[in-house]
Amino acid sequence: MRLTTLSILLLSSSTVLASSWFSADDEPKQWTNEQLTKAQKAFEGVKDDAFETWSESKLREFLIDTGYIEPKGTREQLAKMARAQRKSFSSALSSASAAASTAVYGDSYYQATQSASSVASEASRTASSYYTSASGAAVVAMDDTKDYIYSTWSDNQLRTYLEQKGVIRTNAQVKRDELLKKMKGAYADASDPVYSAWSDSYIRQWLINNNVIAEPPSSREKLLAAMGSYYYNTKDYVWSSWSDSELKSWLVTHNIIKSDAQIKREKMQKMVQDNYLSASNAVWDAWTESEIRAWLIEHGYMRSEAQVKKDELVALINTKYTDTANRSAEYLTWPDARLRAYLRMHGLPESQLPTSRPGLLHEVRIRYVIAQTRIDALIQKIRDAVYGSIETAEEKLGSVLNVLGGAKDEAEVKRREAVKEAEKVATEAEKKAE
Repeated sequence: MRLTTLSILLLSSSTVLASSWFSADDEPKQWTNEQLTKAQKAFEGVKDDAFETWSESKLREFLIDTGYIEPKGTREQLAKMARAQRKSFSSALSSASAAASTAVYGDSYYQATQSASSVASEASRTASSYYTSASGAAVVAMDDTKDYIYSTWSDNQLRTYLEQKGVIRTNAQVKRDELLKKMKGAYADASDPVYSAWSDSYIRQWLINNNVIAEPPSSREKLLAAMGSYYYNTKDYVWSSWSDSELKSWLVTHNIIKSDAQIKREKMQKMVQDNYLSASNAVWDAWTESEIRAWLIEHGYMRSEAQVKKDELVALINTKYTDTANRSAEYLTWPDARLRAYLRMHGLPESQLPTSRPGLLHEVRIRYVIAQTRIDALIQKIRDAVYGSIETAEEKLGSVLNVLGGAKDEAEVKRREAVKEAEKVATEAEKKAE
């Protein structure tokens, strides 16, 4: 029965009903999983009050990213549309989560009588989400009063800057907290790179929190240099920093467009994104020549004494290697800064960081595969504990917690959170079952 309902869920999950996937006329449409995923990336890190300080162009770009088609109106109208879209998005996620929970585990009463299953669901979700969260940078919520370079400016300096940018009227009576709030939109959000607006102390803390540098340098110049090597945005790709000519050259080289084609930057970036993994040999940059040779010999595609050039080895393995997951691993498209940060967060000393992209990819591949394997093994242990022969819910809960306890070398913080949540779910389920 459980497998049947799960199959139904998987077949129907491509379309999730909700009250907003808006067109320009604000007509509500359906949210699909693809649209929810795209919108989730756009909403990542966006605070509730952010729309009030954004420019008209930034609001319009944000609305397009979250599903609007040609959003029109004044800045105030666009901000209102953004707030409505955020509310709709949250509602859609809640509806999707509830629908998935009901489809797999039954309604709320049924779930209440299945405490161990609920524990497993929560624990598995926590464990599987650990890798995703670990691959992103740890960022502490920023405080307008101390974490930006302008946080120490006097009221007059803040007011002068905002007046020059046309954000406030000359001689307008604005309190300091409001000035700082407006500075976030006028200064911080417009900074490129984003960390150039951060205070020295916040940059140091970022480098420490992400295990990049244990003792960051004291001068701002060196701090910014370190950030240039390690800071990344999770929405960035290796081609995000390419110039227009570099984008076009890549597309021409890989026979995707003709040399005389006239294409805008945004479209070229999209074409590179759609073709990067299939058209390039990025996956083989993460392998050494000896590793490629060893794999081909092991699988019987060449003799050990054969003398073959690397280009020929790559061409051969490219036709024989069928592991789709490894060929499309997300790290293959990460910018170099994200690769470096990942390696530092996983314990590779700064002095041992490779200087070439293939070298970075190779080191990340080794750790990435190990991390994925350990997380998969952890989830399987949790499933075995829940669906094994143990009789009571209390014993099942204990088995799950024991499994999570063995994973502290991978995710100590996440383990504690999972234990706390598991105990809470079990307690609530037992009360409802009574």
